[in-house]
Amino acid sequence: MQDHAVEQLDKVLALADSSHEGEAVGAVRMARQMLSRDGLNFSDLARAASSRSRFTLPLSIFSGQQVHLESQIARLQQQVYDLQTEQQSQQTQIEFWRRRAMDLEQQLNLSISDAQRWRQLARDTVEKLWDAGQSIHKAEDAVATEDSMDDYRQVI
Repeated sequence: MQDHAVEQLDKVLALADSSHEGEAVGAVRMARQMLSRDGLNFSDLARAASSRSRFTLPLSIFSGQQVHLESQIARLQQQVYDLQTEQQSQQTQIEFWRRRAMDLEQQLNLSISDAQRWRQLARDTVEKLWDAGQSIHKAEDAVATEDSMDDYRQVI
């Protein structure tokens, strides 16, 4: 778009703020026609406005081939931004699952340690019960032997 055409577009867009609905609609239609002559649309204009300062838009943005290239650049920049956002999201998820895996591994190690402790406690208890049983058995044998001796002495 030439300097003259940019000035014209500015005036037409100023009419789009009119309180008269017909005048505002007509101004928007005229602006769309002016933009389409150079292969542009309102989206291109909005992207250009959002990517640059409102009052320092270079006039070169409205020249045919350059508009197409700048439009592609804007789309690519948006794709890069979207990919960066997705990467950050995935990185956050990876960190969450990494911490969760570490927590679960710690819980597993504690459970294994507890299981080993219970196993050892069970073994110790079995040994003590076995020893107690052996002591009772020996005591019973001793009592039985003593009773036998008493019976033997009474017989004699």
